[in-house]
Amino acid sequence: MKRVSVSLFFAVMWKGICQVLGWFFGLFGYKRDGKFAKCVWGLFATSGTIVMAFIALAILYAGWTYVRGSFYRARICNNGDCYHSTPVNGDIYFHDTEDGKGYIFNKRTGEKLVKHVMWIANPVGKDSLVCFSNGKKRGYFSQNTGRLVIDPQFDHAWVFSEGLASVDYGGSIKFIDTTGKTVIDLKTAYTPEMDGYVFHSGYCVVGGDNDEPCGLIDKTGRIVLPREYSAIFPEEEVGMWRVQKDEKMSVLDKDMKPVIPLMECKVWIYENMIDMTMPDHTMRKYDLQGRLINDFYITCVRTEEYETDEIRYRTEKTTDDDGETVYTNTESYHPLATARLRVYTAGDSYEGLMDADGHIVTMPLYKGIDAIGHDLYLCHVSNGDKVVVNGSGAVVR
Repeated sequence: MKRVSVSLFFAVMWKGICQVLGWFFGLFGYKRDGKFAKCVWGLFATSGTIVMAFIALAILYAGWTYVRGSFYRARICNNGDCYHSTPVNGDIYFHDTEDGKGYIFNKRTGEKLVKHVMWIANPVGKDSLVCFSNGKKRGYFSQNTGRLVIDPQFDHAWVFSEGLASVDYGGSIKFIDTTGKTVIDLKTAYTPEMDGYVFHSGYCVVGGDNDEPCGLIDKTGRIVLPREYSAIFPEEEVGMWRVQKDEKMSVLDKDMKPVIPLMECKVWIYENMIDMTMPDHTMRKYDLQGRLINDFYITCVRTEEYETDEIRYRTEKTTDDDGETVYTNTESYHPLATARLRVYTAGDSYEGLMDADGHIVTMPLYKGIDAIGHDLYLCHVSNGDKVVVNGSGAVVR
């Protein structure tokens, strides 16, 4: 095979570009005669050459990156077996092995950085220390470099969030900083049922184990909400908290001041709105400042059909291949009609009745409603119990 020199390669490329441009300019009547035409010709040809050179360099770089990555994968992951390799950050990977002797490695250099790693847990937000277990103890390594930062010394440990991580140190729950120094000592014993302590928007839920009440602490360890709540939920997108005490719920702002006072209801926050379902199954909507927008929302409306008292008959015929009737069947039926009132659905999928003008006839008290007459409705209460309600919303006895 004949070898092609670099100068010959670019000479052929230049000639091809000139031919293409000559054809292109020829479409518009341009000729190579004249100084202006030659200037334009040279400008476009030079620009095209530069663009082609950049494309060639990009292709060469992509090929080199692929070959280099394949080389390191084969060398690091035992004959190319990389099915259990998990990216941590950039060139830092976790290679999980079936014998529990996994390791953290740099894919680019092939260096094993942390050995005997069974599992890892990535930090929250902008934190960079990754929690890992060696099968006996837990520690932390850097997400950026893959190197060990805090030796595995904890019986239990949780992910870093907002610069702090919760650890089980000698059977007691503490918070450490990125150097491993204890900054908060809750003096609370570890319990297996604990989900873990993680900071959100400057606060952390504490307690709540074995159905015990929970509260909130700040990053100094100060209690900002006493341990008297059934559940506490962070709403990081809006910087708020939903708290629950038995059947009552409330919404607190970032300063722990109530936006929605504690009341018997269910609360959700999404799309920058506070949605509430009340005990009577009505739905309300508030803005993030706690101002009421509307106190009666529904999710859908439908019409209901019922069987009328009229009796009609229909006949079905069965024919053979010659079109002769071999069987006829006549049966009676009651034609359907539409009931006067509509059925609407509100909170927790409970249903009520409204008229055609949208006026509420009954509150959403029922788990289901079926029309049994033009203005008569069978309403499901609970556990198979039903009542009959008329068009005025009154129970018929």
